[in-house]
Amino acid sequence: MAFSSIDPAYLAQQYTQIERASKDEVLKAQQNRFSTLLASYKKLETSLGSMRDLLTGFTTNNELLSNAATSSADTVLGVTAGSTAVAGNYEIFVQQLAQNHQLSLTFNSADLLPADGQFELTVAGDSFAVDLSTLAAGSDIADLATAINNAADNSGVQATVMRSGALSYLVLTTKESGAANTISLNFVPGADNSGADISGAVASATELKTAQDAIIKVGAQNPITVTSSSNTLTDVIDGVTLDLKQAQALADQPVKISISQDPKAVEEKLKKFVESYNSLLKQINSDTSLSTDSMARSIANQMRQSFQQLYEGTPLTEIGMKFDRNGVLLIDSSKMQKALAADPAKIEKMLVSDTGLFSNIQDRLEPYTQRFGLMSDKQQTLQASLDLVTTKQKRHDYSMELVYKRYLAQFTQMQVTIAQLESSMANFG
Repeated sequence: MAFSSIDPAYLAQQYTQIERASKDEVLKAQQNRFSTLLASYKKLETSLGSMRDLLTGFTTNNELLSNAATSSADTVLGVTAGSTAVAGNYEIFVQQLAQNHQLSLTFNSADLLPADGQFELTVAGDSFAVDLSTLAAGSDIADLATAINNAADNSGVQATVMRSGALSYLVLTTKESGAANTISLNFVPGADNSGADISGAVASATELKTAQDAIIKVGAQNPITVTSSSNTLTDVIDGVTLDLKQAQALADQPVKISISQDPKAVEEKLKKFVESYNSLLKQINSDTSLSTDSMARSIANQMRQSFQQLYEGTPLTEIGMKFDRNGVLLIDSSKMQKALAADPAKIEKMLVSDTGLFSNIQDRLEPYTQRFGLMSDKQQTLQASLDLVTTKQKRHDYSMELVYKRYLAQFTQMQVTIAQLESSMANFG
C-alpha cells in the first residue's frame, strides 16, 4: 500500500493517543479516587447526622427510660406515662367533665341585620365587638358569624349558624373549656330600629351547654378533689397525663390506674442505637475508600473507645452491652433486664447523663458533625482536589490537541512529499 493512501488524521490520532495514554490513566485514577471518597464521605455525613440526632433524643429529651400505664376503664379515663413518672397505683373517680360554654340566639331566617350597632362579646372578662356598620348592606346572621370568627381581637368564641324551618340560630361556643370561660353578650343599638331584633335575641339567649371545670377525686379513702378547665390533666401526677373521657355515676367504682417501668421498651430503644452504631461501623469498614482513610478510621476508633470506659464506676458489659469477636455491638437481654430491674436510675446515668455513654460519644463526634467541622473540611478538601484534577485534565487535553495538530501537520507534509516522489519516479518507469 502506498503511503500516500494513508489518512494523516488517523495517524495523528493514533500517535497522540499513545503519547497521552499514561497521563490520562493517572488523572483518571485520581479523579475516581477523589470522587469515590467524596461520595462516601457525603453518605458518612448523613449517617453521622442520624447518629447525632438519635443521641440528642436520648440525652436532651430524656427519651431512654420508659413507663407503662394502664387504666381499668379506658372509655372513662385514659392514661399515659412519660419517662419521669414514678411507679405507683392510683384510684380516680371522674365526677365531672370540663365543658365549653355554648349559647344560642334565635332569629327569623328572613331577617337581615340592622345597618349599625355594636354586637359585643366577652369571654372570661376579655371583650371584643363587631361593628355592624362595617358589614355589607343586606347582611344576615351568617355574615355576623363570619365577622365574629374573623375578628382580629376575637377573645375565644367560635360562631356558627343552624337552621330549622323559618328560624335560624346563631350558636356561640367558647374555644376553651372551663368554668371561667363563659360568654357574656350585649348589643348597643344604633339608629336602625331593626336592631331591636338583635337586642331581643340577646336578652332571650338559650344556654345549650354550661361552662364547667372537670372534677376528679384521687384516692379511695379521703380522696383529693382536683379541678381542671381541661379534660387533659398533666399536672396531677408527675409525668402522667390523664385523659378524661366520660363522667361516672355516683355508684360507679373509681378507675384504677397503674404506672410501672417498662424495661422492654428501654431495651427496644437501645436496640435502635445498637443498630445505628453497627450500621455506621459497617459503612466505614466495608467501604474500601473509607476503611483506608485516616479520618474515617479515627471516627470508628473514637466511637469504640467510648465503650471502653467506666460509667458510674461500672463497665458497660455489666449491664449487657458488649462486642462480639467481629466487633459487632450486642445487647445481652438477660443482663440488661436484670440491671434495669435492680437500678433503672443508674442505667439512665450510665447512658444518658452528662457523663454517660451517649454524651461521651456525642463529644467525640462533635468535631466531625458540627456545621463547619472536620467533616465539612474534609469534603471541601476532596472537592478542591477533584477540581484540581479536572483542571489538569483540561490542560492536558489542550496540550494533546496541540500535539495532535503537530502530528497532523507532519504526516500531511510527509504525505505530500511522498506523493511528489512517487510521481517523479513514475516518469522514469
